[in-house]
Amino acid sequence: MTQTHPLLATSELLEGEIKSATLPDGTVVALYNVNGTYYVTDDTCTHEEASLSDEGMIDGDQVVCGWHFCGFDIASGAAMASPCSEPLKTYVVSVIDDVVHVAL
Repeated sequence: MTQTHPLLATSELLEGEIKSATLPDGTVVALYNVNGTYYVTDDTCTHEEASLSDEGMIDGDQVVCGWHFCGFDIASGAAMASPCSEPLKTYVVSVIDDVVHVAL
């Protein structure tokens, strides 16, 4: 069975919102609520060192970095708009007792 780590209560992440959390190894991740579905990616844009939870915004199914306006597919992490070309790391998400968890 895969070990999971709790990040945030679902009630703390409203639809269309991005928040950050820290994994046990110190990695900062971004949590997204897109139409009631929860996603988790690394928090740092792969083009520069911008925090997606602080500087980013959700646009449809993408997170757009506020520094250079490149976009990433939230579900897959794929880079969707220049100047970003490297994908974001994504995490397997589950909701257990109304808490968002990620697989470690």
